Amino acid sequence: MLQLILGVALFVSPFQGTNLWRVFEGVKFESRYIENEKASFYIPQFDQELLQMEGNKYTVKGYYLPIDLSSEGIVLSRYPMATCFFCGEAGPESVMMIFPTEKLEGLKMDDELTFEGTLKLNDDDVYQLSFILTDAKRL
Repeated sequence: MLQLILGVALFVSPFQGTNLWRVFEGVKFESRYIENEKASFYIPQFDQELLQMEGNKYTVKGYYLPIDLSSEGIVLSRYPMATCFFCGEAGPESVMMIFPTEKLEGLKMDDELTFEGTLKLNDDDVYQLSFILTDAKRL
């Protein structure tokens, strides 16, 4: 019986139940001028703990923001539109890109949504957000 319990424990992610928004709060962003873009961007500085979280499955709850990023993904925010990053009320750690497994239709601004997917971190593509959830299933 003990072997069965230990075997099951090995398959449980040590990060299950993690509040991603709380983890993202600790990320430092550095303003960096990107020559070929002729502009400055906030680039995340991921610590070792967060890098270890990449590739694991998480559940995240947030608010839908109707931001057209010309991709198959949607933007999920920790806060409603009136207090979100794009309105200048929050930081870049409060938004993430969601790439759902199924097409989402009929969404309205500030719809509260929950997804489960795989965490991907981005610190080199200025056309993507810093935090991405791939293969995301709407719960």
